[in-house]
Amino acid sequence: MADERPPVIKPEVVIPDLPEGSLLRLAPADWSHGATLPVGACVQLTLSRIHRNVTRHDESGCWVWVVGHEHPACTWPHVEPHPPCLQLPVRVGALDASASRP
Repeated sequence: MADERPPVIKPEVVIPDLPEGSLLRLAPADWSHGATLPVGACVQLTLSRIHRNVTRHDESGCWVWVVGHEHPACTWPHVEPHPPCLQLPVRVGALDASASRP
């Protein structure tokens, strides 16, 4: 049986529990390493999953891998359903900001 305990992250950081389908609006400083995204772009992402067990810490804070669909490109009626098309590290602080938006 798989271990069901949540991963232990050091230093301890609270990653918000955002529901699938949440829209994240990310400023250029909020994300990194988007292979298909131009550097310095603002990104809108419809959330599929937060990989809570894949984190990185640096001088900017804590980063976590996020998977989802580019918004609005993947919400057009003619786009066939497909696996998430974006995967990138996002600052946990940016997730906090998205989670607190009305």
